[in-house]
Amino acid sequence: MRNLFSILTIFASMKTKLPAKNILKVSCSFSLTICLFSFSSAFMEGETVQGALCRSAMFFFLLVLISVGNTGLLLVFRKENDTTGRNCSIWFYISSFILSTLVMWTMYNFQNYLIEKGISTSTLGTRVKGDIIYFYILIQGLFVNCILLLLQNFIIIQDANNKAQLENSRLNAASSEAAHQLLQQQIQPHFLFNALNILKSLIKKSPERAEDYLLRLSDFLRVSMSGNKRGLATLNEEIKLGIDYLEMQKVRFGEALQFSFEITKSEQLLPVFSLQPLLENAIKHNELTDEEPLIIKIRQEGDSIIVINNVKLRAVTEHSTGSGLANLAERYKLLSGDEIDIKDDGRFFSVRLKILENEDRNYRG
Repeated sequence: MRNLFSILTIFASMKTKLPAKNILKVSCSFSLTICLFSFSSAFMEGETVQGALCRSAMFFFLLVLISVGNTGLLLVFRKENDTTGRNCSIWFYISSFILSTLVMWTMYNFQNYLIEKGISTSTLGTRVKGDIIYFYILIQGLFVNCILLLLQNFIIIQDANNKAQLENSRLNAASSEAAHQLLQQQIQPHFLFNALNILKSLIKKSPERAEDYLLRLSDFLRVSMSGNKRGLATLNEEIKLGIDYLEMQKVRFGEALQFSFEITKSEQLLPVFSLQPLLENAIKHNELTDEEPLIIKIRQEGDSIIVINNVKLRAVTEHSTGSGLANLAERYKLLSGDEIDIKDDGRFFSVRLKILENEDRNYRG
């Protein structure tokens, strides 16, 4: 009961609707279940069909009336909390138990009336005599009301949890989108500057290669700058973006840069813009020479994509924000709750990304 008291207090301070319809729906289902159980037990005890029906109907209306009354009281006191700012939970409990006792008393008298008229043959209402009947009705009312309040408590907690999970999913989706937008903004000006310089030199030396370079640059910028509300891309889309990026870099570095892709399933999913930062990271931090080229391999192993490259660190690395891997790791946590696996043994550097099977992933905070 203390737990329900806390829940009611929390709900009183929240600007959210109480799940009144859900409470009534579940309460009616619960009442119907008890009604059927009462009918079968009464019939097995030797009651006539008419008597068993009367008893089960009494149970049904008893539970429904108390449930509806409690829901109404909850809404009334919730409104009172919002209006006055006072915590009225204790008054809700007092009113609830008074209501349940009155309903029990009314149903008891109604049952006696049915017995007197010969409609019901139940002896439940005649077994207890004298003033003790008031104590009997009070205890029954308290017991039944406690059960219904616990049921109501469960429904309210479930509804609060569902709303919290939904809100958490929305926040995670917003965070993922913000992370993606941040990553898009990290396409550094010097990359575009180098790309335009290379394009300028190619136009003079090899117009055909310049045209191919321009098409790849256009595709790369279109994908990297476009919004993606899903937060996901197919392997095929990510590979296309990676190839465009590497082919542009290959024009710059020639045979000093080599790469290969070994992907078996191209329609599975990855976080959008997840491969390119890994490729960029490899180029930024390693020496590229014709004698000792940088070799980047992207391959699929089971439910993962592995990006691996040989290591020959530059003495002075290109300027970098240093947030590429951290950004990718954070987006993976937001989208699937998974970690990216990074290994560096001094000879090879690799990053393993888990493939996301579908878009119906669960956001985790």
